[in-house]
Amino acid sequence: MSKSKQQMENDRILYLLAYVFTIISGAIIYLFFSKDNKQLKLHSEQAIILGVIIIVVEAVLFLVPYIAGIIGLLIWLYGIYVGFEAYMGNNVKIPYITDFVRSNGL
Repeated sequence: MSKSKQQMENDRILYLLAYVFTIISGAIIYLFFSKDNKQLKLHSEQAIILGVIIIVVEAVLFLVPYIAGIIGLLIWLYGIYVGFEAYMGNNVKIPYITDFVRSNGL
């Protein structure tokens, strides 16, 4: 069964939204929208892991003024870029994270 144009557009919007607020939006999309959609599940899992990485980097670099914020911001902006690429319909692969998600069957 093929998806309607409207459903594909909705999926693309959810791909983008998963990366906007990383952990929060990724978890909401994973829990409520990704049951029958492997691609949406992949993007929501990647967004959650990207959010965890941001938190870990911020925590580790907390004592180094400005560096933690700059690196966290850059990772978040990369997530927005990835979300936009997914929205455009491109196959997105985040280094290490995509392989981790796929190899662990998340």
